[in-house]
Amino acid sequence: MSRPVGLAQTAPAHEHIAAVNLPPTIAIRDLTMRFGAGTADAVLAVDNVSLSLAPGEFVSLVGPSGCGKTTILNLLTGLLKEEADGDVRVLGRPPREGNPDIAYMLARDSLLPWRTALDNAAFGMEVRGLPRRERESRARDLLQQVGLGDFADKFPKALSHGMRQRCALARTFALDSPVLLMDEPFGALDAQTKLTLEDLLMQLWSAHRKTVVFVTHDLAEAIALSDRVIVMSARPGRIVADVAIDLPRPRDVRKLQTDHRFHDLYAKLWRLLEQGAAAHE
Repeated sequence: MSRPVGLAQTAPAHEHIAAVNLPPTIAIRDLTMRFGAGTADAVLAVDNVSLSLAPGEFVSLVGPSGCGKTTILNLLTGLLKEEADGDVRVLGRPPREGNPDIAYMLARDSLLPWRTALDNAAFGMEVRGLPRRERESRARDLLQQVGLGDFADKFPKALSHGMRQRCALARTFALDSPVLLMDEPFGALDAQTKLTLEDLLMQLWSAHRKTVVFVTHDLAEAIALSDRVIVMSARPGRIVADVAIDLPRPRDVRKLQTDHRFHDLYAKLWRLLEQGAAAHE
């Protein structure tokens, strides 16, 4: 298998600090979301959430199942705006369906079985109307970066689960959207493959500097990848804490396992999760 190539190193620390002083890429203020609003069976999913992401920030959302993490992602895409109260802005504008500024990666790879890896990686660009030569060139380059350069002509049935997720990563980054939403993209993978793809995601993020909202139940994953980790309570989801991850970049996911700062952060996040759960008991 070919290996990832051509990925840039993480931007210097001063560049990230400068980005924080720019207008936020994502701004959520006093967000409340009810499913079935106005009915007897209405469910309060998210309650009074405010959150801001600077350009190029990588922020993870953690919390119990059902606390509204995926709901927030779907609100950012404009899919649920009719039932939400508060103000949500993406690049200064209200969310809307089909926004080309957003790329959304789900837990499932969702590859089309009748299309090759190359055609799958290019599919989003095809939907957006990019010329064939441009989209195939970009898709081929991203497949090379994720280590699938030798598998461009293979169909999904010939790819392992981890390879399919690599192809999904290539498809997502090929869109070149400034905002990337990721909903537990590595949750179903084995531990070894998961670590490999986390490292790969860090390399791609360093090269492309997207603003990322990443949903996960894995605290170690959140710490390894993120600039900040947002801890949410049990439903209705409220923000319990906004924890800065002050580990230096670039990061090696495997080497972090032996860093005492990593384990201190893990213990802190675990305590905060327990506090958020206890508050609703």
